[in-house]
Amino acid sequence: MKRAVRVAMIHDCPFLFEGVRAILAAETNIGIVAEARNATDVLVLCSESPPDVLIVDLGASETEALRMLEQIKGLCADAQIVVLTAGCGPERMRAAVSAGAQGLVSRNARVDQLPAAIAAVLRGQCYVDPDLAGVLVTTVAMIPEEAFRNGDDGYGTLTDREREVFRLLSTGMNKKSIAYELGISPKTVETHHLRIMRKLDLHDTLELIRYAAGIGLIKPEQWVAL
Repeated sequence: MKRAVRVAMIHDCPFLFEGVRAILAAETNIGIVAEARNATDVLVLCSESPPDVLIVDLGASETEALRMLEQIKGLCADAQIVVLTAGCGPERMRAAVSAGAQGLVSRNARVDQLPAAIAAVLRGQCYVDPDLAGVLVTTVAMIPEEAFRNGDDGYGTLTDREREVFRLLSTGMNKKSIAYELGISPKTVETHHLRIMRKLDLHDTLELIRYAAGIGLIKPEQWVAL
C-alpha cells in the first residue's frame, strides 16, 4: 500500500492551520505530520522527520518566512514547497520563487487548489493557482532585458544536454524530476543548471523563464500548472 504524502506546515496563525488541516483531511493520500512556528522548529522538523511537502504561510512575517525557505532548501532538499499568501504582487512572487517555492496558492483560493498544488509539485511541476497566474506573467515581463541578456548569443554556447536541462527547467520542472526524465543523477542536473546560469548570465528562476520566453522556447504561462 502506498504511504500517504507527508505534509508539514510553517505558519504563525493557528486559525489558518486548522483550516488547512480540515481541507487536507478530506484527502485520503495526504496527511499533516507536523507544524512549525519558528526557525528553530523548522530546523528540527527538517532534520528529524523530513516531509514530502512543506506548506509555508508568508503571513505577517514575510521576511522571516522567506529566510526560512532558503534554509529549508539546504536542509530538506527533497521537500517540495507550496507557499500560501494573502496577496501576491510581482516582488513577493519573485522573492518566493527565488527562495525555492514550487507552488503558490492564495489564501482566498478555492479549497481544491491546495490539494492540486500539492499533487503538482510532487509530479515535479510548478503550480500557481488561477487567481495568481496573471501576476506570474506580469512578474516575468517586468524583468529588464539587461538583467538576463547580453550582447552575446549565450544560448548558442550551451551543449545539447544543457539545452535539454534548460528547456525542462524553464517549464518549472524540479531537478529530481529532470534527472529521472533524462536518466542522469540529480547532482549532474545541478551541475548543468549552474553552468547554464553562468553562461546565460542569469540569477534566478524568473530570469531563466523570461530568457526561455524571449528566445521563443516557451510561453511564460507554460510555467503554470492549472
